[in-house]
Amino acid sequence: MIRRALRQRIGVDIDDEYGGAEFTRTADRGIYLSYDGERRKEELLNISHKKRRLDPSSLEDRLAHWIPIPDDNFDEEEVRAPQSDSTLGKRKTYLSTKNPMALWRPLMGEFLSELLRHDGLGDDTENPCCAHCTSRFSPRATPPVRLFKCYECGQFLQCLSCCIANHARTPLHVIKEWNGDFWVPSTLAKIGLIYQLGHGGFSCSFPDTMVHSLTVIEEPTLHEIRMRYCKCSKSDQADNLEQLLRNGWYPATVTDPGTCATFRSLEIYRLYSVVGNMNVRDFMTSVERMTDTTATSGMTWLPDRYKQFSRVSRQWSFLSRLKRAGRGHDPKGPAGTAQGECAVRCWACPQEGRNLPEGWREVDPKYQFLYMLILAVDANFRLRNRIRVNEIEDPTLGPGWGYFVEPVSYREHLKNYVNEKEVSTCIAFAALLQKDTRLTTGLRVSGVGGCVCARHECLRPNGIGDLQKGERYSNMDFIVLAALAGFSLLWLTISYDIGCQWKQHFHERVKELPAEIRLPLDDIKIQFGLPVWHAASHNEDCQNENSLSFRPGVGRSDGEGVERFWSRLNGASFSTKDAGQGVRADTIESKIDDHNFLKNVGQDFWWRSKPNPYVLSRRDCPTEAAVRVDVRKDEEALSGGSAPLHGRSATAFLVAGIQIEDSQRRILTQLKGDTALIAADRENKIQEWRHALLVKIAKFRSLQKIYMPGAAAVLEQVEADRDFDAPPPKAENVKLFMPSAMISQTPDPHNGCIPGLADMEAKLRLAQCENSLASLRARLHAKRHLISFRNSNIIGQVRSTKARTLIGEVGNRVEAFADRYRQGRTALVALKGAEAYPHLRPLNPDDVQLDGDAEESDSAARKKLAMLGAGRGARAPRNAPGTSKRLMSWIWTAPGSLDEEMMHECKHHALFDEMRRVLRYLGWQAEWWRSRVGLRADLPLETMAGMKAYALKEAGWHDRLAEFFRNKWNVPAVTVAQRLLAEESVGLDDLFGVE
Repeated sequence: MIRRALRQRIGVDIDDEYGGAEFTRTADRGIYLSYDGERRKEELLNISHKKRRLDPSSLEDRLAHWIPIPDDNFDEEEVRAPQSDSTLGKRKTYLSTKNPMALWRPLMGEFLSELLRHDGLGDDTENPCCAHCTSRFSPRATPPVRLFKCYECGQFLQCLSCCIANHARTPLHVIKEWNGDFWVPSTLAKIGLIYQLGHGGFSCSFPDTMVHSLTVIEEPTLHEIRMRYCKCSKSDQADNLEQLLRNGWYPATVTDPGTCATFRSLEIYRLYSVVGNMNVRDFMTSVERMTDTTATSGMTWLPDRYKQFSRVSRQWSFLSRLKRAGRGHDPKGPAGTAQGECAVRCWACPQEGRNLPEGWREVDPKYQFLYMLILAVDANFRLRNRIRVNEIEDPTLGPGWGYFVEPVSYREHLKNYVNEKEVSTCIAFAALLQKDTRLTTGLRVSGVGGCVCARHECLRPNGIGDLQKGERYSNMDFIVLAALAGFSLLWLTISYDIGCQWKQHFHERVKELPAEIRLPLDDIKIQFGLPVWHAASHNEDCQNENSLSFRPGVGRSDGEGVERFWSRLNGASFSTKDAGQGVRADTIESKIDDHNFLKNVGQDFWWRSKPNPYVLSRRDCPTEAAVRVDVRKDEEALSGGSAPLHGRSATAFLVAGIQIEDSQRRILTQLKGDTALIAADRENKIQEWRHALLVKIAKFRSLQKIYMPGAAAVLEQVEADRDFDAPPPKAENVKLFMPSAMISQTPDPHNGCIPGLADMEAKLRLAQCENSLASLRARLHAKRHLISFRNSNIIGQVRSTKARTLIGEVGNRVEAFADRYRQGRTALVALKGAEAYPHLRPLNPDDVQLDGDAEESDSAARKKLAMLGAGRGARAPRNAPGTSKRLMSWIWTAPGSLDEEMMHECKHHALFDEMRRVLRYLGWQAEWWRSRVGLRADLPLETMAGMKAYALKEAGWHDRLAEFFRNKWNVPAVTVAQRLLAEESVGLDDLFGVE
């Protein structure tokens, strides 16, 4: 009996036996055959059970099979078609859109006349009377008939009684009175209006007997009003503060309020602050000037409400965040708020229980990058804060509830810090050199450290903290770990401009942090990277090893998102530099809250994975010697083990031909340039090479008659066509006519060769091409190292000349391997066609250099130096291509150049999975808001009704947004390609996958 073992994978549902998880049963199938071949026996051996590796599409999730941007198999011509002028024609332009100011200029006098018309009575000039009761203006009548105009009501006149009656429920309108010659400012309080609180201006059966004066800030003016509180049964359970709040007026104090701000004004200022970085002083100055411009000169008087509005605007912003976080719906109230609970989280980043499908941890390891979290870390030294004398203790309203780290544990952690001894082994980087020497005199805070998601640029909950003395590791460690607390992770990538140094001893430092924020490092795969732009400041080796562009799974994330985040946040530095500690933190959190919201609702995705081409692979293609052995074995198998003809195998014959070609190229390389300048000793050496080469060619011809019978006729024809008066060709110019060169010379289906010889040459040529590329890459690495070493260490003419000579010799070897590859590929294409080996492309001169190795001409260098020295403020061209648009030579991504385990075909998987996570998060958030309904049964009916309405409104908003995103991402791929091409954000090579 002969036994043959085969591997057979059998999927079996064994939930009951193995704890509810899906497993795959595997075994070796033993096959036993009798010697006569008539009997056969099979059995399963070595049975084992392995946990099944899941594909993301097999997870139990309603979005697992949803594919955004459906591919309708469009081609390049279809993408270009809508942009053709012949198809759409040139768009017609109009002066009204091209230059509307040119149309307005002739009419400026008419516009000015209409503006002046508003300073009089307008249409009522000849008959000034009340539009309601038709009372005619008569200042000397008894009682006098006075006329007023209201900005909000409209451009009509009202008498005194009609004006008071019409404004009983709108006490914040701005009016002006006609004195017979012009309009003068007035107020409703001056003309006798008393507003009834608690009833919205309607009458009260039992009003308060005392009339109160109140200053109300209603953008864009200040209002001095007179009002009464309600004392009837409708307000039995509402005190004065509640009556003001229910009227939409926010009191500045909790005892006897004399100033209020309307909800509308507070929300307007919040938007002015987060969008335009307006501070309270500028806002209130604008309101005061809008109310009465002359008050700034002292001619008239207005109450100063700067402090009051500063207080209420801060409270309003904080309460708005609590409201959006659902804290009012929680029975625990604001006091039960957890760390980071008020922060707006990134909808697209992986969050277990919110936007990840069930079983995501069990997916195949090659798909785990889909659930990787990418963070960008950096410090910002513009958000400083000065120490103020006699400052009142006023901490932040929500310590650790939003984006700042929890202050108590943070301070306790920093107490144990004395000094750091880490020294940069990479670069003289500013953040490292100055981390302990930043000017901190008079500063409570020298800056902040932050942590954002690198893909979507949203600040993490508890992802920002104050820096007391530069960018110290103790601060940054705590901030990063606090931003990750409570999140379940499989794979984490951290981008940091000093990541090459910060990652050293990171695991040891984590153990010194508080237990509540420590990471389970044994369960998480962590990798560090340098942001793309900042990486240029690091050493060459450090760039190649740590560049974020070449970290597996990160796609086109550049790691610079934190810098873009800082640029948006820096506007708040002017208003927070001298602010109190609590005011500063709350102002910055409000700004961050708006930033994260806008990033979420403006989600846009583009992802492409890049492996690292500039680190030599530890695995390479098979060597030519190994391929020769394999070809020799195949030859022996075909011949049945018989000895080769004349003692030389067909494999040896082909190898000899390839070696002769190598010798010919070596001679041709030596002869490049002006042959008259070749030294005598080199000429003698070349003659010796030619003689030895002719001997080898003669032996090759003798074997060629055996293995390539058809070559004899071709050689005779070539000799007959040669000019007999011309000298015979030199050894380096002799044509060998290998099997690849015989295809176009003979109609024989075997090309005048013995059967199988062409296939054998194809295998050898493939090895020649792949090994030539590998050698080419190695020489380019050596050249780059030599150039970097020369630029950093070599000075003086003698040493520079020697270095230039050495670099030139390495460059010659690069050219030699490039020529060898080109010749091998030409033969391979002739044998099998270009389609058989698409990874072997034509090699152009621009392909055989590393990025940044192109040497500048002297004139170009002089121009650059002149530009840099032109004067203070000179800058480099702004239109230089960035690294994301730079074209990389294909030789760095060809098979054999990279570690295949580090390559990720993740463009579509990651892009689509982010879209699915956004939709899952919005669905989860909508259901979460619906679950808030009815949680507070301890409140009055009216309050519970308001809570229910708000929760359902938020749920509906998230549902509509999810539907909007889904429709947006269901656009056909050809439409997306046309939009991207129109925006010039990508090229056709990007769209069609050309690397």
